[in-house]
Parts: sequence; C-alpha cells; structure tokens
Amino acid sequence: MEQGTTEERYTRLVMLLVILAVFLVLPLRIIGYGYMPIDDALRHSAFAMGNRSWGDLILLDPRFPAWMDVHPGWHVFLRAVHDLTQWDQGTLVTLSVVMAFWVFTFTGVIASSNAPAWILGCTLVALLEPGLLGKLLLGRPLFFSMTAVMALLFLWTRPRPLRLPHEIGVVALVLGVSLYMHPSSWYLWLIALPPLVACRCWRAIGTLAAGWGIALAATCLLNGWYNAIVLPIDVLRLALLEGGAPVPLLATELQPTGAPMLGLMGMAVTLIARRAAGHDVRHAVQAVDFAFVVTAWIAGLYVGRFWVEWGLPAMAVWFTRQLAESLEIGFVGGTLQRRTAGMVGISAVVLYLSQSADLGGRYSNTLRNPLMTAPVSEFVSDLPDPGGILYSPDMGTFYTIFHRIPTLQFRFSTAMEPGLMPAADLKVLRAIQSSNLSMVREYQPWFDKMTMADRVMIRSATEPEWPGLVFKRFYGAWIGHKAKP
Repeated sequence: MEQGTTEERYTRLVMLLVILAVFLVLPLRIIGYGYMPIDDALRHSAFAMGNRSWGDLILLDPRFPAWMDVHPGWHVFLRAVHDLTQWDQGTLVTLSVVMAFWVFTFTGVIASSNAPAWILGCTLVALLEPGLLGKLLLGRPLFFSMTAVMALLFLWTRPRPLRLPHEIGVVALVLGVSLYMHPSSWYLWLIALPPLVACRCWRAIGTLAAGWGIALAATCLLNGWYNAIVLPIDVLRLALLEGGAPVPLLATELQPTGAPMLGLMGMAVTLIARRAAGHDVRHAVQAVDFAFVVTAWIAGLYVGRFWVEWGLPAMAVWFTRQLAESLEIGFVGGTLQRRTAGMVGISAVVLYLSQSADLGGRYSNTLRNPLMTAPVSEFVSDLPDPGGILYSPDMGTFYTIFHRIPTLQFRFSTAMEPGLMPAADLKVLRAIQSSNLSMVREYQPWFDKMTMADRVMIRSATEPEWPGLVFKRFYGAWIGHKAKP
C-alpha cells in the first residue's frame, strides 16, 4: 500500500513538472527562432528606453495633450525593468512575449486547480483557434485582460465559492492589475454582464461591480483619470467613428471576425460526446463560461477583439472544466491517475510540437526583414534630421524604425493609431490608403509642407517623381527629401 501511495505521489509530481516545463519552454523555443512581434511590442519597448512623451515622437492632434499615454502602467513597468537590468529594447520585447505566455498559462494552472485538465484545454483551443496563443505571442499588455477573463471565470464557476470578502478582494486584485497595465479594458468589462445575467449569477455581478469600482479607482490614482478613463474612450471613438477608415484598413482587432465556427463546432462535439456517455449537459450550457463564449462570439461579429481576447480565454476555461468532468482528469489515484498521465503526456507533446513549429516562417520572418537586421549605421543618415518629420502612411515604418532607434530626434506622421493624427494629416493618410499607396499625387499636401529636415517614405515598385524632391531606395521603399536649392 505504501509503495502504491509513493508511486502515485511521484506520478503526480512528474505530471506537474511536465505541464510546467511545456508552458515554460514553449515561448523560449519560439523566441529562439529569432521571433519578434511586428507591431505594438516594438514601440512599447522603445518607449521604455527614455522619458520622453508621445508628443515628442509623433504628430498629435491638438485635442490630445503631449503627455498622454494609452498604456502608462505597462510603460512604467518596462522602464523599471530597464533601469534595474539595463536590458535593451530587444530584450524587453523578448520579456514581453515570454511574460504574456507565462502569466496566462501559469495563472491557469493555479486558477483551474486542475493542471492536467488545463493543459488539455489549452491544447484543444490552440488546435481549434490558433488566435489565442497567437495573441499572447504579440507581447502586448492586453494579455493581462485575457488572463483576467480566464481567472475570473474559473472563480465564478468554482463548485464552492470563496467567502464574499475574499472573492471581492480577488476580483479587485485581478482587475486592478489588468486595468493598470491595459486601461482600455475598463469599459470592455461590460461584456461580462449579459452572460452573468443570463446565468443568474447575481453574486458574481455584485463582486464584479465592487471589484471593478475598486480597481478603476486605484487605476485613476496611479495612471491619472485622463489616461485611465478618458483617453481609452477617445482613442476608440476616433478609431471606429471619426477616423474615416474603411473596415479593411482598421486594426485587425477592430475588424469583424467573419463568424469563426471551428471552436464552436469543437464545443458542440464535446457536448454530444458527453450526452452520448450519459452525462447531463444542461449545466454545461447554462454555465457562465459557456454564455461568455457565446456573447463574445456574437460581439466579435462586429469587433473581432471580443472573440479573440475575451471569447477564446473563456473557451479555454469551458473546455478545461468539461474535460475534467467527463474524463475524470486530475491528480487522482489508481488507474485514473495513469490514464490522466497518459493524456497529459500526449497533450504536452501535441501542444509543444504544433505550436513551436516554424510553419511558413511564422516565427523567423523577422530575420527576413532587412530593416530589423541591418546595422543602424547603414540607414540612419537617410532618416530625418533632428527636429524633422518622417511622413509615411505605413505604421510598420514607425514600429520598426522607432524600435531600432529609440533615441531618435524626429517625429513620425503616422504611428500606432491614425486617430491620434492631426486632422489634416489624417485626411492625407486616408486619401493615400483609399487610392493606392504608390499614387504619388496623394502625397502632395505632405510634399508641400516638407522642410529640409523632413523625409517622406513611399512604397512603390518604381522610383517616385515629384518636382523639388530627390528619392533613393530604402529597404523595399523609397525615401525622399527636399532637393538642395
């Protein structure tokens, strides 16, 4: 008997170590390909390298103060890491990617209270909906919101709820971290109300309201009320309503999802299999995590971020709970434990191999971008002079160049959100995007106000021609400046 108990104890330990090892190693393997995100993580890391404001780096609409910051908490964190470690911007990007993956997966291990079921749930969602892990690998602070969704759904579906003061404290802590690091999510939590009401989770509604109020008050104290409340609303309004961009030109997360069905089909198959096995599935479709998935799927038909950032974490919770119940997965004894160990082993191998494979160069594409790999000394002289402006319709130009040269002394016309641009420059950008990026005549308003310190970048197969401007080849584009008189 003692030998069996010892064997079970070691089996549980090995299972836990395998689960933790996969979650630990997987992002490191991906980083090992030379992987770097292509957008916001680059500018977050560069912004953390100094103490300048966005008004010093980009052209801002006068309605926005120069000191505004959509992610002040995240930048405070990255600056603190930089000051403590002296890591460069590339290492800070690596930290962002790895941290996003670890925070989400390791929090799931704790919040689920069932690590074997959690890794099976993550594997299933990763295979059905690659957007979940893909979003984490972007290294954006939105991973705090995704983690908060997952953690609170596990909290609200516990068989035995926490004591009310403890539950309010947990909700306030989880939301406090999320809102501090990712303030734009403060109003998005309204999406939790329909599923909570539909499932009559009145206690959860109360704890959510109390925790949300505490978290928002703390965020206002730390980030300032403007950055915490007003700015996220203004940026969303400009992006969706006043930016003038057709849907295909909106940021990916603001575009509709197009009704993805594979994940929902996987949930349907799970319910059918459970019903065929004699289980009562009514509680599975009446639970708040199921309702949350459905609500986010519907909301994603209008704005895709609801599905990827809110629906998919909820789906991971739902699959984890269904697998734990139907397969009796967990740290249990006897034959069940050996069966669980086998499923954990298979899941760990599938998750690691499927997500770490560099299919189509999805992780090594950065190494093929010469602007990300060429020595800065080769192209810095082609960029604007100190005090100048780089006019470009391409946000990728901003992300890449700012990341490579965080100490640059010029500004960008187009940066992370076109809605932040002055109205006249936004009008030029939309004209360029609506016609053709290589239609030189649409750039004329920028040409007319360029000074000798400014530069303009145009992506075109042939060299652009414009009176008074001189162009030269620049890493797949053309960069131009005023001709000397």
